[in-house]
Order: sequence, then structure tokens, then C-alpha cells
Amino acid sequence: MDLSVAQISEKLAAQAQTVCSFLLPGGKLVGGKEWVCGDITGAPGESLKVCVFGQYTGQWRDWSTDSDLGDLIDLWRCVRGCTQAQAIKQAKQWLGIVDSVQVREQKSYAKPPSIKSAELHADGGAMKYLREKRKLSEEIICAFKIEGSAEKKAIIFPSYSPSGELINRSYRTLTQPKKVWQDTECAPSLFGWQCLPQESYTTRRVLIAEGQLDAATWLQWGIPALSLPNGTGKTWIDYEWENLAPFDTIYIAFDQDPAGIKMTEEVIARLGKHRCLIVVMPKKDANDCLQAGYTSEDAKDWVKNAKAPKIRKLVTAAEMESRFLAELQHKEEAFTLPMFAGNWPHSGFYFRPGEVTLWGGFSHSGKSTMLNFMKSNLLAEHIRIFDASLEMKVEVMLKKLARIFLGERLNHDNGVAFVRGVGEHLVYADVVGSMGQDEIMEMMWFSFRRYGCTHFMIDSLMRIDALEEDYPAQGKFCNRLQDFAKETGSHVHLVAHLGKPSQIVDRPSMYSIKGSSLLVNNADNVLLVCRNPDKEKLRKAMKLTDEQDKSMHDVEVIVEKQRETGWLHTFKLKYDPIRHSYRKM
Repeated sequence: MDLSVAQISEKLAAQAQTVCSFLLPGGKLVGGKEWVCGDITGAPGESLKVCVFGQYTGQWRDWSTDSDLGDLIDLWRCVRGCTQAQAIKQAKQWLGIVDSVQVREQKSYAKPPSIKSAELHADGGAMKYLREKRKLSEEIICAFKIEGSAEKKAIIFPSYSPSGELINRSYRTLTQPKKVWQDTECAPSLFGWQCLPQESYTTRRVLIAEGQLDAATWLQWGIPALSLPNGTGKTWIDYEWENLAPFDTIYIAFDQDPAGIKMTEEVIARLGKHRCLIVVMPKKDANDCLQAGYTSEDAKDWVKNAKAPKIRKLVTAAEMESRFLAELQHKEEAFTLPMFAGNWPHSGFYFRPGEVTLWGGFSHSGKSTMLNFMKSNLLAEHIRIFDASLEMKVEVMLKKLARIFLGERLNHDNGVAFVRGVGEHLVYADVVGSMGQDEIMEMMWFSFRRYGCTHFMIDSLMRIDALEEDYPAQGKFCNRLQDFAKETGSHVHLVAHLGKPSQIVDRPSMYSIKGSSLLVNNADNVLLVCRNPDKEKLRKAMKLTDEQDKSMHDVEVIVEKQRETGWLHTFKLKYDPIRHSYRKM
């Protein structure tokens, strides 16, 4: 797991004198315990002191001011005149810390358009609504720079970056039915960075609410907060990833309704359970609480009593009531290939969330090609994928995938457009050969949290270090995949090879899979891919006619196990060698 801010600070403190001489070369060591200079510019003087030895190593203060103090990350920020996130990034580079998976290049977003806006008039309808209905003070409204637009007949909630740049706006009408929207093509930024005090960075604690008025409510209670930009969307996690890096503790105070609770679980899974605490309120949201008369003392108690996410797998029957009732409800149809669909949920084969599918087949049976075809269908549905196809170079896999989409139209320009179009939805393990269990699990967790991947492909089991002949370890690895799938609600695809048959076998079964029986037992589903044996016999005997080639299927996908429904079947498919795709006979 990547280092926390506290751990990075500790590493800087371990080299405190070296850090000081790098950041403040104009200073000097005094008494063997303090690095001393005039101010954060390193000017001559003795008011700024950094402890480089002893109990408070790494702590500093400029005694000529009331605000300049903190640890060495805070010193880095002040000296370099950058944001806290930028200071952490620079410090990590200086320390030689490399994240387990490199953060991708930030997507480009449009700048907010110029509009006619104005401060809310003290006696206007918008200010009256915010003050009298929502119980917000004029001071708080102004602190968030909430404006109005006569042209759009809406209240404007501007979103600024931590450095103070306007990067988005949200709009809300006062008339019914209420309408809410944002500037198009702008960054999905959190709201409220401009009101976050330095104390939040010093304590490394921040609260995230669901709505802008909730963030304003928390600040009115004396608790600085950010809020989501776009309701239930989660693209803000990608965009704000580095800006949230300075915080080791994140309080999640979303709406206390089923949608808010579900989103709380999803956001915590992405940000990391280790640094999230859940705030529980007596009303639906913070502003409802404010309107009901709850005070800042109440709010501080809610934050003080915030709970860590529950330890996985430990529940009582009473705690299972909501999940039990949800299980009784009709479930949304899970993803599947068009040729696998049936009468959901009783027939057909589906790749359900929270499951592991074991893919098997003899060598050259088309397992990897089938998975590549499935990737194209996932991408067409805008579903994000992590792909650890360890038997082939990433660029070769991309070419095969592009061929499915573009066929003979694949060229330089179309290829560039294809890669740029799917790039944010497809994350690769850039490895040909073998990987360790911990390494691939770390990549999977990062890809889920950072990129929002929900389908994970591992091709194949034999490429995971020390598993090919260690059957107990195979079972343990499959258990780790099951834990991952259940905890994230993702679907994991694991490819396994078949053993050499002791006799001539036309069609394999799940008992043909090479390795531990725990692989089959622990998987939710088992799919086997094989060529049409009757057609292959004719082909090898050079007796296959053109008419037979057209009329006979090329590939069979055999559903050997489907734990959820028990429905089994064999799908007979035609293969297009030009586009590397399949269709049902």
C-alpha cells in the first residue's frame, strides 16, 4: 500500500537537517538541535526554527507570525509557495518514493464559460431562501462565494481548486420543479476548497458532505467541509485524487437515505477504509439538521463519534436486515455477452457483481480471444477494466482489441482515436511473464480505487509466481480473488489451463482443469472454451467443404458451473477471424 502523509512526514523528519539545508540553504545549524533562519525565504535572522534533533524533530515554527508552523511537509509548502498536494508530490520525488501504480496524466477539461453573475442581493429572493429556509448566515454564503444569475434564474455554486482557480460551477433554480446542472465539460471538482483552512491540512482531517448546502452548514457549525459536485457520480475521485492526498482522515457525511448509504460504501471502498470515518446524523442531511434546530455542539459530537467502516465478514443477523430485504428485491440485470443472455435471472449466463469466473480450455482453444471479445463489449457499455494478460504485450492486445472495433478500417488515425477514446476505461498490467500475488492484488486494489475498474482479468493462473505446481497456494489465491470480488462488488475473470487428457476427449469438463480442485470449488462460475470437435476432425482430414464451413459452428462455450442459478448450457458460436469477434449460430 502507498505511504500515508504521516509516513511521508516521518521519512522527511528522519533526514530533517538535510531537508532544511535543501529548502532553506540560507539557514544555519544552532546547538546541534535547530535549523535557524529569518523566515520561509531563508533570509538571515532567528525567528524561524526547525527542530532537527530530539523529541520534536521535523516540527517548525516562525515565531514572528501566528500561522507559520507545522511539520516538514507544511514547511515545504510554505517555502515553495505551492498547494499541500503539490508539496507532498515534490517531497515524495525528493525522497525517491515511487507509488505502486503511476497516476495517469490528468484529463483535460474545459474552463468555465464567462457568464453574467452577481453577488446575492441582501434582500433578494435567493438570499432570503438561503437565510430563512436553509438557515445559513450571510457570512457563510459569502465565504463560499455563492452568487446568482438573473439570466439563468439560478443560484450559482462556484468550485475552486485548492490554489484558488475557478474550475466549475453548479446551478440550482428556486422555482419548482427544481433543476440542477453544471457547466458542461468542466472538471468534476469538489466544492469548498476556498473555505478550507490551513488547520485542516495540519490535522490532516477533512469532511466531505453530499451537497453544497450541507458543506456550508458544516462550516457554519465550525467544521470546514467539502461537498460532491454532481450528486451520485464518482468521477470526482479520479480528478481530486492528488488533492485529497494530504488527508489521512476523511469524514464521510453523506445523506442518511439508502442512496447515500450505498454511495458512502462505494466512496469508502475507493478512497480506502483505512482513512475514512462515517458520520451519522439524526436527519437526512446536515442542512435538514440545521433547520431542525441542531447546533454546532451536536455536529461536533457526530464527528467525534464517527465510526470506522465495519470489519469485513463480521455481522449479526440484525445488521443483515437491509441486505436481506435487498436480496428479496428484483435485481438489475448483470452484464453478459449478447449470445449468453437468457431469461434473467433464471436462465442464461451472467457475469454478476461480486463473483469469480474460472475460464478454461486446451491450448489454442480461443480463451484469450474470447476474453478480448468480451473486453470490447464491456468497453461498449462504458465499463472499466483491469487487464493482466501476462502472456502478451500490451500493445499487441490493444491492436487485437482495436481490430474488433474497427476491422479493416484500423489505421494510424483511427487507432489513435481508439486508444484515446478507451484509455480511461482500460488499465493494463504492463508485464509479460510472471507476477507475484501481492503485486497483482495491489494493482487490482489501486485500479478499483483510482480508476473505478469493475471487471478484472487475469490470464493466466500459471503466470502467478509459485502457483503452477503448488495446489494449496492456488486455493488460497482463489480465496483472495473471492474476497476482492465480494468486497468491491467487482467481477474477476481467471484463466486456467487444462491438463493433458489421458485419452482422446472431444469436449473438456471442469474436471479437466489443471491444478487444485479448490480452483473449481472456490469459483462461482466455470466456463470452458473449445473448438467444434466435429468441424476440427473434418478440417484435419481435409474433408471440410465450404458449405460445412459456413453451416457449422466454430467455437463452443460450455457453462460447467453457475453457482447463483445452477443453469448450465453450451453456446455454439461462429468466429470472425478478421475482427476477432463471435456471434451466435
